[in-house]
Amino acid sequence: MREKALEDVTPQARARVVLAMTAICMMVVGFNTTAVATILPNLKAEFDLTPSGLQWVMATYTVASASLVTIVSRMGDITGKMGVFFLGMIVFAIGSASVLFAQDGAMLLFGRGAQGAGAAALFGTSLSLLTAATPEEQRASVTGAWGAIVGLAIGIGPIVGGAFGHYVSWRAVFAADLVLLAVAFAIGLHVSKRKYVPDTRLAGAEFDYPGAVAILLFLGPLSFALSNGESGGWATPLTLVPLAIAALATVVLVIVSRRADDPLIELRYFRHPRYFMAAAGMFFTGFTLFCFFVYFNTFVQSPDAFGYSSIGAGLAIMPLSLSMFVISVTAPRFLAPYSFQWPVAIGLGAMACGFLLLMTTTNTTQYAEIWWKLLIVGIGMGICFSLLPRLGLRLLPEEHVGQGSGVINACLYFGATLGAVVGGLAESITKRRGLSEVINALPAGSTQREDLAHALTHGTPSQIQQLIAGLDPTSGTALAKALRDLQDNAFDSAMLVAAIAALVGMALALMLLRGPVPPLHSAADLTREPR
Repeated sequence: MREKALEDVTPQARARVVLAMTAICMMVVGFNTTAVATILPNLKAEFDLTPSGLQWVMATYTVASASLVTIVSRMGDITGKMGVFFLGMIVFAIGSASVLFAQDGAMLLFGRGAQGAGAAALFGTSLSLLTAATPEEQRASVTGAWGAIVGLAIGIGPIVGGAFGHYVSWRAVFAADLVLLAVAFAIGLHVSKRKYVPDTRLAGAEFDYPGAVAILLFLGPLSFALSNGESGGWATPLTLVPLAIAALATVVLVIVSRRADDPLIELRYFRHPRYFMAAAGMFFTGFTLFCFFVYFNTFVQSPDAFGYSSIGAGLAIMPLSLSMFVISVTAPRFLAPYSFQWPVAIGLGAMACGFLLLMTTTNTTQYAEIWWKLLIVGIGMGICFSLLPRLGLRLLPEEHVGQGSGVINACLYFGATLGAVVGGLAESITKRRGLSEVINALPAGSTQREDLAHALTHGTPSQIQQLIAGLDPTSGTALAKALRDLQDNAFDSAMLVAAIAALVGMALALMLLRGPVPPLHSAADLTREPR
């Protein structure tokens, strides 16, 4: 009877159940990536955190995720994807519970690290689970839905965090994690019991431990250095030593991957231009998303610009989030049979166009003037999130889909980390140059000049406003306008960086995606070539 009932469940219905399970987990992972940014003031007040401690509340999560996602994805190929996915849910729940009941900063950071490790397992296996459970003709649609859910969750994260932090408690964010993960776990038990996901484990495969150590020593220190460099200084030992370790680990990773019979990362797949483009495209998508997201939120919440609350800033991004969701769901149905070259190039081009248009935003701009620009960015991101994973994974043999999913998602995480850092560098360089000009324009030799110079460099916004109020009306008005213009220029710099990254990705797509669409699993031929 049980076998008969199982036969009555169509493959499409099974895929929908697996999609529901993975979608819930991706919602948790996605909004935890961004929701925490809006409750940082609450965490600072609760735990008396330093600026460096606040930074690591965010960085611990992303560093753990970026470092582990490739490793746990490969573990899924060898030991079973469902087991690793269950482990990810459990570890993420432990992290959320630790943050929920945290009484000090150490417990908070432990919880965020555990969340990051759990996110790596969920992110690294969810897409390969979907691919394995879905008939080939339906894979484009479910991959698009997966990308749409990730993008939507990242977009609504600030709204969720802001609403909970303002109206309930910041701890409610992590209580919601536990509720959603419990639902996903229950669905997962059903999926596992009914065997909705085929067993694609590699018989006799051995885990590449040297490769795992090498990739940990590459991504972990590199992510740490990038996260620490802007606040701690790029020339300090705390930044330079991790960069040196990452550089050495890169060489070791290449050597051990070339020598291993079954490497953690099969480098020969990167010889396939379309697989390389899938990984590079997700890197540029993550780069532009976080370069935009972090600094758009900062700009629209500034009292000298839009002056939005954290909830208002989240709502302001909704045109981007909704258009990304709609395009991610619908685009694969129409574009899957065709070459990916023009859709991917158009997606990256739309993102670049949107960022360039946003460079006209100033402190006097009205929201009605920018919502449609966010729509353009969302359309581009929707195309990229839905098509790029599919572009790469369709080329791989079934037994290496988990590995490919891990590599593509590692590129997304690493791109996001680098995008936030480079966008921040562009902003800080612009501000430093502008502040030098503003300070030089102040009356020479006056006490006010010294006080203002110190406040502009090290002070808080309220201290700067108090000093400006003490100037004569003409000088105060001119200085306030100069500072607002400087803020506009800094935002423009971040948008320019995002636009350049999208344009580089578009150029790569035009070069690498030429020619007819290759057959399924065609990258497997590369593993039969000599290393």
